[in-house]
Amino acid sequence: MKSHVCSLVIFGLFFYLTISCSAKDEHNPANDSMIIDHHCTNIFAVPVEYIQAAKSKLVIAYGHTSHGSQIISGMGSLDDFMQKHDYQPGLFNYNSDGENGALELHDSPFEEAYDLGNPDRTLWASATRNYLKNNSDVNVIMWSWCGQAAWASTEEIDLYLSLMNDLETEFPSVRFVYMTGHLDGSGAEGQLNQNNNRIREFCRSNKKVLFDFADIESYDPDGKVNYMVLNANDNCDYQTSTGESRNWAIDWQNSHTENVDWYDCGAAHSQSLNGNRKAFAAWWMFARLAGWDTAPDTTVSSNQFSKDQFTYKVLGDEIVFSSSDRKTIDGIVLYDVTGRVLYKNTTKTSAELLVPRSVLGNTPVILYRITSDRKSFSGKILLQKAN
Repeated sequence: MKSHVCSLVIFGLFFYLTISCSAKDEHNPANDSMIIDHHCTNIFAVPVEYIQAAKSKLVIAYGHTSHGSQIISGMGSLDDFMQKHDYQPGLFNYNSDGENGALELHDSPFEEAYDLGNPDRTLWASATRNYLKNNSDVNVIMWSWCGQAAWASTEEIDLYLSLMNDLETEFPSVRFVYMTGHLDGSGAEGQLNQNNNRIREFCRSNKKVLFDFADIESYDPDGKVNYMVLNANDNCDYQTSTGESRNWAIDWQNSHTENVDWYDCGAAHSQSLNGNRKAFAAWWMFARLAGWDTAPDTTVSSNQFSKDQFTYKVLGDEIVFSSSDRKTIDGIVLYDVTGRVLYKNTTKTSAELLVPRSVLGNTPVILYRITSDRKSFSGKILLQKAN
């Protein structure tokens, strides 16, 4: 098994990046809570070296039924999508034995238990115990809910938390990933959100690893609206303030480019974009578990693409992006490290594109994606305040 402000520093040095998910995603995965939520869905911010480290260090077993399979569906198509962004083929591959440099992930390997409530609310724990006794190389355990978190009593949620905690005590070398339940349209006051908040508070207070399934599907990639409070469900349907039924994932997909901004992955009970974001967050978590420290003073080098493909410079109040071989730049999107879009231009085609520096605010690190000749190129810029 197996053992990537105000003047630009642009010359021969190609990008150094300070990366942060959010204050929720604590810095030391072994000693603090690790909350993987919608802030942790910018796959381009995850350093490649920690994707590799995850594949080298982690052996994962994941128990789930259909809703939990959204993570797996997203991961299954992710490598093809990332190749379109000039990532190395195979970087995001996974399989059941770690062959050919893939992440070793045992998908639904547990006997007689299927998720956190199927066939009951306790059998998953004994199935995990038996599995770990026979698979000592596994060092990450994940279990997801189907719909049972929505109608669980407080006592049943506490039972889940207690059983997870007992397993952590019994198997101290294994990282156990807690999860919230998928959205069901009941909103902020619903039983589901109350139960999810109980799980969140326990994980924050007791330094656990939480994959916040519900929070991830509460936001589109722009991150401006919490659709959970608008009664969003697992299919990404929600109600507007005027009572209109909309679907945030379909709306976002329709206004963006497939295989550039999102990819088809056939997420169960939901839309592809939801599966995309679950996969992005999963790899963020795996990188964290493998040692990636997202503290503000963490600096890692970029290896996204050659600096010779595109150049950029500051001219007054603008940043000028240009192709070194004079290819046409068809569009550019600038993000902060949480994945929030700062600037987007996909309508003007030119050998050069000018970006107003004012749209970046005080953001010190910028991620960008340039499209050219039906290909996409990603990179990073470190901005520094002028003296």
